Amino acid sequence: MPSYLQIGDDPTKWWIEDQIPTNELTGGQPLSFTCFAPIGGLLVLSPRSATVVVLNAPGTPPPALSGPPGAGGGFIYVPTAAGASAGHVGYELAGDVDPMSLSSQIAGSMHAGQRQTVALAGGATLVLNGATLAFAVTGPVAVGGSTPHG
Repeated sequence: MPSYLQIGDDPTKWWIEDQIPTNELTGGQPLSFTCFAPIGGLLVLSPRSATVVVLNAPGTPPPALSGPPGAGGGFIYVPTAAGASAGHVGYELAGDVDPMSLSSQIAGSMHAGQRQTVALAGGATLVLNGATLAFAVTGPVAVGGSTPHG
């Protein structure tokens, strides 16, 4: 049964196929979920997230997905007040950054409450504060019709 999460001030509904272990949301370890909409990837949820709404959606279809936006590389999405949308699906990762390894590193930063830098395409750097980051989504390509920011 599909379910979705809404996390903190980010209005995005993150659709996942797995049952959400609500009793683990208050634990001390970051949790990871495979999400399929609006962006396909691995969602890493901090145990320090201020609010998490968990909704089971029987009979409610998730949003329709379009295919990947071309030959994109990896991406990272971090919370925004506007949420994931056609105009913003995150940031494009540098070519040598493995999105799945990055999700494990982010979970470690969240657990330890430490800062982490992430190399982005075009030579930019994203700095994450594991002590305050509510969640992040990483993946090999973004879906939903938009290209990650470079």
